[in-house]
Amino acid sequence: MPLLQVTAAQGALKKSDQDALMSRLTNALLEAERAPIDDAGAQSLAWAYYIEQPAGTIYVGGGSLDKAPLRIAVTTPEGALNKETRAEFVAAVGKIVDDIVGPYEGRLNHWTMLTELDEGSWAGAGQIFYLADIKAAMNIKVA
Repeated sequence: MPLLQVTAAQGALKKSDQDALMSRLTNALLEAERAPIDDAGAQSLAWAYYIEQPAGTIYVGGGSLDKAPLRIAVTTPEGALNKETRAEFVAAVGKIVDDIVGPYEGRLNHWTMLTELDEGSWAGAGQIFYLADIKAAMNIKVA
């Protein structure tokens, strides 16, 4: 049950590139969580937001840039990822962003920020969802 948020400058990506970015990032995150990416239950719980900031409002080193980097923020329940799967996901993000956005000369084209919510801190529809319940809903086989 990941939450993926990509912040980009307005107009940074064509709609087709935006769609490809979000789809590929979502699938990479599901793979890192060991969820089957072709499972409707897993896909229905992988929420993603593409957030555009007005041009000229993203700053690096105190100055706004014409070609601003992406900010990729990922929130997962505590324990959904481990050291190995976080590294796998971050490597996949780097490839995906390079494929779609391209590298930026002399600087990063994105930041990836991973945040975990403590067990019992993920909720919706008036109820708390625990990691075991989320894994069951996403058909993640516990090893």
